[in-house]
Amino acid sequence: MIARRSVRCALRAAALALAAVCAGCGAARYFPKGDDMKAFLEAGPVLPELDREALLRAIPPVGPYRLGTGDLLEIRGPRALFAHGTENVSPPVESEVARVDGDGNIQVPLAGTVAARGRTVLEVEAAVADAVFPRFLVAKPAIVVRVVDYAREQITVVGAVETPGIHELRHDQMTLYGALSASGGILKSNNLVVGARRIRVRRADGDQTQDIVLPVKGLNVPFTDVKLGAGDVVEVERYEPDTFTVIGLVNKPGAYDYPPEVSYNLMQALAVAGGLNLIADPPYATVFRKDASGRVLPATFEIYGNGLVDASALKIKPGDVIAVEHTPLTWTRSLLAEILHIQFDFVAGNRTLH
Repeated sequence: MIARRSVRCALRAAALALAAVCAGCGAARYFPKGDDMKAFLEAGPVLPELDREALLRAIPPVGPYRLGTGDLLEIRGPRALFAHGTENVSPPVESEVARVDGDGNIQVPLAGTVAARGRTVLEVEAAVADAVFPRFLVAKPAIVVRVVDYAREQITVVGAVETPGIHELRHDQMTLYGALSASGGILKSNNLVVGARRIRVRRADGDQTQDIVLPVKGLNVPFTDVKLGAGDVVEVERYEPDTFTVIGLVNKPGAYDYPPEVSYNLMQALAVAGGLNLIADPPYATVFRKDASGRVLPATFEIYGNGLVDASALKIKPGDVIAVEHTPLTWTRSLLAEILHIQFDFVAGNRTLH
């Protein structure tokens, strides 16, 4: 009995001492008002910024345009170059158009078949000149070739881009980067270009799909540009933070999914985390969220009595962190509950021994 009485006295003394120490402690709390509260309510969710440098590093350097199937060319040169083997051509022409055919060639009357696909216009000029000199002409002709109409293929871009829809691209632009450029890029938020959670390419020639993630600042996400084909569909899924986090005096602290079709207020978010620790009975919850500049804005709300009205009106946003922190009173309650638990176990143990 004396031993039990001594333990109880020691535990009570420890509780009173800790309560006295905690009476002057506790984290500072900020209850914003006016413009500060407006800034808090307008902040979040914070979207990641596209790493443009990493994106550009993955794009092959652009060189001179190389001709593709379907390009329409204008060829200028001496009149003899375009003779069709008849004396009745009147007047003789000095230019003619030719389209790059499916085999990658163009037809020039005097030169015949000239390979064009994959070549630059300068290389085609040289090829035409070599085909007629010195075989048909005594002097090497001056040939000028220019593209008068680029062949284009259609791709579709949908989702979180500035101008979704069907876009026509030249063959040298038929890449993921080219598709995003043609559609105005990924949607902007607060003047920041945001990342995409996922970009899905659906191929026109079947059910095959390919998932790509764009590089985001602060994350080591590799990016490789992807070739597209005619009829492909590029679907850009916008990145949205889809979790909120609850820590501190709740029964199940952790990060929780925030489905896009759901809207939680502060009290509902605490309920998702298993509800409050009833023994500690905390009176406050602090919500931390970031603004567009990356600054963390805290706001503390009462979660009892009349404060429940404001807590129930506060919408929690994806990316928010909710901290239910200790106060001197919650520390004392928790400690006393632990002391009573230890004391009960000690007394129960002694009874068992007797």
